[in-house]
Amino acid sequence: LDQGIVCRHRLIACDFENQPQKNWLITQYINISDNGVDELTIYMSFSSVTQCACQQSFSVWAYETNVIDETGRVNDTSYSDTEVRLFHTTEQGSQSTASQRFTISSRGLYLSVVDGGSCTVVSRILVYYNVCPYQVVNMVVYPETVAPPFSNPQDRIVNGTCVDNASPISGDLNLECKVSGIWGDTQVMCSCNAGYENISGICEACMEGEYKALQGVDDKCIVCPENSNSTSVGALS
Repeated sequence: LDQGIVCRHRLIACDFENQPQKNWLITQYINISDNGVDELTIYMSFSSVTQCACQQSFSVWAYETNVIDETGRVNDTSYSDTEVRLFHTTEQGSQSTASQRFTISSRGLYLSVVDGGSCTVVSRILVYYNVCPYQVVNMVVYPETVAPPFSNPQDRIVNGTCVDNASPISGDLNLECKVSGIWGDTQVMCSCNAGYENISGICEACMEGEYKALQGVDDKCIVCPENSNSTSVGALS
């Protein structure tokens, strides 16, 4: 299981002469902290050790549980078939990759990659889901959002919020989070309120001796005219 850590182990299964085989590679507990995750993708990288007429594929089973359960983890009756099949199709010694998606309904799970009798080196297993990343665009903040599943690829509509001391210029601040984890295009924007000016995307209050009467994108704080003064920050006049 890849969690951003350099891979230190390769796992080898090679006992295809004694059939039937059922070798289980079980992950540690996979905690899903984000809400709205109902589909995962499993990606595997593997290679064949030798030519054989044996099965060169893996099935993936899942034990869904909202809590860590080390007893259930090693009990094969806890697992259900995800119907994922990862096939090794290249020649001996060549690296092969395969990935498939499967649905989940819990906040965590254990996965078991089951070998039915092959001669294979597993070098990487990656389990993931897509998210649209946190972003600030046109002074509108959009939170990190779980992307919709490929099984139901309807865009997720996310309501953004203006940065502090700013307000929408017009319309709503909705933006689409797409299945690939990419945000849609947007024309909406916020601008600094009266009494604040835009300094590198942050609305800063006008200093004493300055003012800004109206909300606006490019409006800067103005120095008070001669023989006048503002005695507090964020002055409107």
